[in-house]
Amino acid sequence: MRARLALVAALVGGVLPLLPAPAHAAGGVMQPGDVISTSTGGCTLNFLFDGIGANAGKVYFATAAHCVSSIGQDVFNGANQAFGDVAYIGNAASTGTDFAFIQVRAGFAVSPAVKGWPQYPTGSTVSTQTTAGDQIQQSGYGTSFSFTKPTQEQRKGVLVSDTATVWRFAGAMDFGDSGGPLVHIPTGKALGIESRVCIGACTDEGPTIEGVLGQTATPFPVALRTV
Repeated sequence: MRARLALVAALVGGVLPLLPAPAHAAGGVMQPGDVISTSTGGCTLNFLFDGIGANAGKVYFATAAHCVSSIGQDVFNGANQAFGDVAYIGNAASTGTDFAFIQVRAGFAVSPAVKGWPQYPTGSTVSTQTTAGDQIQQSGYGTSFSFTKPTQEQRKGVLVSDTATVWRFAGAMDFGDSGGPLVHIPTGKALGIESRVCIGACTDEGPTIEGVLGQTATPFPVALRTV
């Protein structure tokens, strides 16, 4: 793990390289697994959340914290439309806190269903529901996988470990997948946010939705929207 993180840090100062997002047709419903971009680079949308408490009435998508740089930053969809504004940023330097929320602007249609998988998510996992070896559904616009729908939407990995805050799995992730949704196939529930790409003898990893909801309960209350 140290070798992987050291290599990433040497390349980009501790932040994963984010490449320009590939374009796709304008319009349509935005959903988890869609491509996004900011002035920081290209990434992938995570799950859809509804604001509760002080955030009631607002709608958010999550992504990785290292995909954004400042509160209020414009976020663009694949049609180069500014659809949202960064509303909350965790700590990109720590795997368990590498998450951010984007407030969706009025006029943009959204869906909680993962791109290519209308049956997901049915809820969010807790670590007691998962087991090493469980299949995980990936979605994202990683550099090597952004060119076809099957490679964007049909990749699967195997869970290595899962705590209340950090998941680890073996799969096919690349730069640009950051922020993307991970679904626990046995339950159909949201597992986590794609964050750290594996380079060498290691596993991909990132924050769990369980951990995200726990950490934001007071400062930024939201609830996962399900299908």
